[in-house]
Amino acid sequence: MFEYKIQRAWENYREDMGLGRILLFLAFYNTFLFFLSGTAFGTYQVRALYPALLSIAFFAMRPLVIRLDSKYKFILNIIPMLICVLLNYYLIGVLDQSVDGLVRKDELFSQFDLWLFSMPVARAFYEGLAFLGPLRSVFYDIMMMSYMSYFFLPIIGGIFYYRSLKEKLKVGRYFFSVILFFSLNFLFYLIVPVSGPQYFHAHDFGIALPLSAFGQVLWQAVNDGQTTFIDCFPSGHTGIAFLVSIWMFRIKHPARYILALTTLFIIFATLALRYHYILDLLCAFPLAYFCHRVAFFFIPVRP
Repeated sequence: MFEYKIQRAWENYREDMGLGRILLFLAFYNTFLFFLSGTAFGTYQVRALYPALLSIAFFAMRPLVIRLDSKYKFILNIIPMLICVLLNYYLIGVLDQSVDGLVRKDELFSQFDLWLFSMPVARAFYEGLAFLGPLRSVFYDIMMMSYMSYFFLPIIGGIFYYRSLKEKLKVGRYFFSVILFFSLNFLFYLIVPVSGPQYFHAHDFGIALPLSAFGQVLWQAVNDGQTTFIDCFPSGHTGIAFLVSIWMFRIKHPARYILALTTLFIIFATLALRYHYILDLLCAFPLAYFCHRVAFFFIPVRP
């Protein structure tokens, strides 16, 4: 009987704006993380199964969900995305710590940057902006705010996309593409663990970033919220910003150029603030585009 409910939710995805398909994907993904934690990292992380429990609850309550107005279904679509980001980012950090740290791959990434700039990219930014004098802190504060904007982009993009749609069903594509990107991104963190220039090149950064008191608060907030130190390859900031921009350009949203500019600022910020290497950014673009295209197959819109 329960299998029938799942099959019905999969086939009639128009009724719940794709939420059933998204939750089923996330349940399988997190079940995979659960078995991976036990077989490859020695300790089964039961918390990885939370999305599976959520999907069971959804399928049980689906008759109620499909009667909701589309705006409430939109809000419900945000929940799996938040769970995927917050829970799975935390779990990746736990898995890394469970083996006392995966072997870092920073040397390769660092050498590529040195080949391009003859120095770490962040130092090139710092030295290149010396002409600004005291105003350099303004630039770094803007970079810090741009970096922080990434945390709001998926929801802001989702609102813009939803409001522009005649067929509200299509918003499920957007949310699935974001969840797929984060899911693949987290797996890459484990396969290619990279700490980033701020740790690998710590000896080259004897001078603190020229942030104002406000910028320092933002900087500390990012550091306090970091549960894993292998979250570099590929750059989630770059990939998500680019993915949201793709969706905005697809619907020709009036804010698309602002989001494109925000994406550019985020890219600069990841480098100037010592978070990423160039290769982290370059590999984020094809991954984001791949997730955008797959979303059309995962949630097709048929008459």
